[in-house]
Amino acid sequence: MSVSSPPPATDGPFGLAPNVAAGLAYLLGIIGGIVMFLGGGTNRFAKWSAAQSIVIWGAYIVLLFAIDFIFGLIHLWALAVPLTMVLGLIWFVLWIWTFVTGFQGKEVEVPVFAGLTKSIFKL
Repeated sequence: MSVSSPPPATDGPFGLAPNVAAGLAYLLGIIGGIVMFLGGGTNRFAKWSAAQSIVIWGAYIVLLFAIDFIFGLIHLWALAVPLTMVLGLIWFVLWIWTFVTGFQGKEVEVPVFAGLTKSIFKL
């Protein structure tokens, strides 16, 4: 008599397992978040991960444009370059952390962005 494991949950977007949907939402940035959020499915974990991915990457894009605009306006490009490099490094670490934990099936609430995600998406 063999023991079989239960089938994986497929209530994620596009019939994917929730951890795969969450990992892809983080891995593929804002586009992945939008696709996974709108892709159907009822799993709260997958929806949360997709929504948080949208907020994180949307904030990153806005911050990059703001830094470039402000420092360009005052002609201090020499300060803008190191600042965007530091911001890029922080976001790279954040990106790795979120997509790895997403694929592992662990829900993560990134400080600051979690509250923003909850207020925007009402999740």
